[in-house]
Amino acid sequence: MKVQIHCLICCLLVCFAAAQALAQEQASPALTMHVVQRGENLFRIALQYDLFADQVAQANGLQVSDSLQPGQRLLIPLGAAAATPTPMPIAIATAAAPPTLTTVNPAQTSVAGGPHSFARDGAMPTAYLHTVAAGETLFVIGLQYNLTVDAIAKANDMDNPNLLRIGQQLTVPGIELPKLTSALPDAALAFTIDPLVFKEGQTSRIELWTRDAMTIAGTFLGQDLPVITREAGRRHNLLVGVPMFTPTAIYPLELTLMDAAGEAQRISARVQVISGGYFRQSLTINDSELLAREVETAEFARLAQIAAAFSPQRSWEASLRLPATDNMNAFFGTLRSYNGSPFDRYHSGVDFAGAVGTSVRAAAAGEVKMVERLQIRGNTVMIDHGWGIYSLYAHLNATHPQVGAQVQQGEVIGTIGSTGRSTGPHLHWEVWVNGVNVDPLQWVNEVFP
Repeated sequence: MKVQIHCLICCLLVCFAAAQALAQEQASPALTMHVVQRGENLFRIALQYDLFADQVAQANGLQVSDSLQPGQRLLIPLGAAAATPTPMPIAIATAAAPPTLTTVNPAQTSVAGGPHSFARDGAMPTAYLHTVAAGETLFVIGLQYNLTVDAIAKANDMDNPNLLRIGQQLTVPGIELPKLTSALPDAALAFTIDPLVFKEGQTSRIELWTRDAMTIAGTFLGQDLPVITREAGRRHNLLVGVPMFTPTAIYPLELTLMDAAGEAQRISARVQVISGGYFRQSLTINDSELLAREVETAEFARLAQIAAAFSPQRSWEASLRLPATDNMNAFFGTLRSYNGSPFDRYHSGVDFAGAVGTSVRAAAAGEVKMVERLQIRGNTVMIDHGWGIYSLYAHLNATHPQVGAQVQQGEVIGTIGSTGRSTGPHLHWEVWVNGVNVDPLQWVNEVFP
């Protein structure tokens, strides 16, 4: 009898332990990763996920009062009481919808007004809206649009300009929304511009659906735009990198649609480009030879030429990964003055403050197009990811791959160093889109195309 009771107790204990383990497994929250942006703290981040700051802190072994660094990665517990932030849907809305409509929910809501799909009458929203992101103030928002705090507050009838909430939509005065010069041609089913207003140094998206298979050509800012064609020749995507220092103005966007019989139809739109609102930085460097304008111009032009080559097959999916785990200490677009010169140069990438020898990893799979020591960027690796997307890794101490090698996302391609024009060990990371240097972090935070 005692043996039977003992066995029964053991069985009950095993069942209880298994049930408890199962309950814990079912109760374990899912996790997502959040990349810290400038101006964010634990309280602001927690608000985005309907959490308390101490929940985020506990998941990452932090104190609520701890400071965060831009680029730092945090685990976010998602559960029944912690929903993910409501994303802004990007959907195709058309007069005659194609058979497959896609909806993209980016992890980070665009601050540039979101997309617009043109109907045949060319109807447009009546105002340009900015969606407030974590860490933003009216002053920061005003920098992006060359507006004062008072101008934005007045346009939105705000009694207290200091009271903003994440996700709040603000009318931005003085912004010209994109317009079609005529109705969409019969061959077009859907034409989407995302975002409504283009920003210098950023990547914009254009998508066109056609009734039948067609050949598309596009131009913007005087440059031919490579076209990505899918869905049996009926879905066409264009990725538009807007060069730094592009003046704020209205520019024509032209698309030509050519059918199998050689007949052409056209779509013409007018799109505004605005300033990126980037910060300024003064630097002093002793080696005047590396500061020579012709050296910098020649190196930049060579990289642009390499990055202008378009590969029809892509090796990346949705977005890029950060190439290093170190904290970021310099960001894309910062206007720079060297030794008292005008602020007519800019920081062309993102810097990671790592120690010499720290691993540098490929942001996405692709083919290595350059492994070389440059005067300004030092030891440099450049990778073609397809569809016009390139990434560059500079100031490296060591480089591993050879030109022509195929690398995988996350593969170690070199180590952090201080070669070239550098004031100390760090990784300088760039992204290029169809020969245009753009903000790399946009490619980490958003989904393309």
